[in-house]
Amino acid sequence: MQYLCVGTLQVGDDALTYKCGPSEVRIPYRDVETMQYRADVPRRIRKMKVRWTAIPPEHTAGNKNLYFNLIFRPSGVTHVLVLEVPENQMRPYLAEIDLKMGRRVDVESHENYSP
Repeated sequence: MQYLCVGTLQVGDDALTYKCGPSEVRIPYRDVETMQYRADVPRRIRKMKVRWTAIPPEHTAGNKNLYFNLIFRPSGVTHVLVLEVPENQMRPYLAEIDLKMGRRVDVESHENYSP
């Protein structure tokens, strides 16, 4: 998979598929350990001992979610996929992923609640 590749994410019946140029990553739902949609790539993910194609960004997108972080383990081997997805493009995917996987994407909230 190449760095900074503009691709598409497909939500299938049993897997997520990310296509970018000639490359394709198929992620069966059963292999997904963590799914997060946040304003940053957490330190825990950035410091993972995986073979990174690109170093994940350390900066934050402020109070807007921008990064869809996936940790998945096909055959017990840890893989990480970090996609930069603006909120207006990610929102439709969230409900569909929740329905197909049977579990929710961990979405970071930026709303301020005051008593």
